[in-house]
Amino acid sequence: MSLNKIGKPIVTQQMVADAVDVHLSTVSLALRNDPRLPERTRRRIQDAAKRLGYTPNPLVSILLSRVRRRNSDYRGTLGYVHTAPADTPRLTERVFRNYIEGAQRRASELGYHLDEFSLGPSLNGRRLVEMLRTRNILGLVVEHMPGEHCPDRRLPFDINPFAVASLGVPLADPHIHYVANDQYMRAVLAAREALALGYRRLGLVVSENFDTRMAHRCSAGFWAVQEYTPGLARLPICLLRKDEPAALRRWLSQHRPDVVLGTHHFVLTQLQSLGKNVPGNLGWVHLDWVPEFKNSSGVYGNSDQIGAAAVELVVSQLHRGETGPRTHGVNYFVSGTWQPGKTLRRVGPSLDLDAAFFSDS
Repeated sequence: MSLNKIGKPIVTQQMVADAVDVHLSTVSLALRNDPRLPERTRRRIQDAAKRLGYTPNPLVSILLSRVRRRNSDYRGTLGYVHTAPADTPRLTERVFRNYIEGAQRRASELGYHLDEFSLGPSLNGRRLVEMLRTRNILGLVVEHMPGEHCPDRRLPFDINPFAVASLGVPLADPHIHYVANDQYMRAVLAAREALALGYRRLGLVVSENFDTRMAHRCSAGFWAVQEYTPGLARLPICLLRKDEPAALRRWLSQHRPDVVLGTHHFVLTQLQSLGKNVPGNLGWVHLDWVPEFKNSSGVYGNSDQIGAAAVELVVSQLHRGETGPRTHGVNYFVSGTWQPGKTLRRVGPSLDLDAAFFSDS
């Protein structure tokens, strides 16, 4: 029998398995608190391991982790749940495609397959849980989109048997881990680049409901820049409906921004339809930039990394044997990336936002 550094016998998982008359793999699952084992079995094995004095070998744990990462087929399947029907047009947009593509890539890297499910007329919450149980799916990424199949941002199914993380629009209930792009810092990043080119009258145009659904993080970042950066004009936010260009016209006429930060591409189209020369007499920054808008200056949300991070949150819970709502949910915010384009130009002396906005003085 091997001895540790202080002369005591080293208790192995095989010794625990022999003591409780189970297979070695069952001990491994129980010590990871894997929910695939009945709770009574897990407790019996864990109690035996504690009684025998078993402690994990950190070097072996690292080695096994590396081996598992190489074996892409051994872990199982995760679920990716859309709270909107599969034929919802918005699911074909780049951001939503990036979510699922990033999630699929990271799941594969961690040794999981990823199956998609869409709530809708043919799949309600009860039926979804039945399907997940039948397929032995224990981990879920939930992509929430407001709609009749997930009213009031409340999931219509029981998540207690599952390890779960969400992305997209934040859920009101249940309380689970959440991943999103950093809307607050998107506005700050866009302002930093605009100020460096000499713009001083920054205006924010957000479409109706967008800022509300994102817990007002975008407008909060914009407000903070105006509040704490000396020398900037304080322009009110323009709340815009897609079918009301008159509201944008009135706002432009009254407040005269020299650059507009917008959350949707149709804002640029409306600006141009109102006779604005971009970037001749008005700058434009797309706060939800994607490659389709490559001519625009903007902030790319790296939505594929959001999908990947959601998978990592789910897998980490599976490894710890955690399921159901979280008492202390974690919110991860993925940083955006600045994308230079043709809708901004130099209009004056540079202002260093970092020196002003982040100053300790």
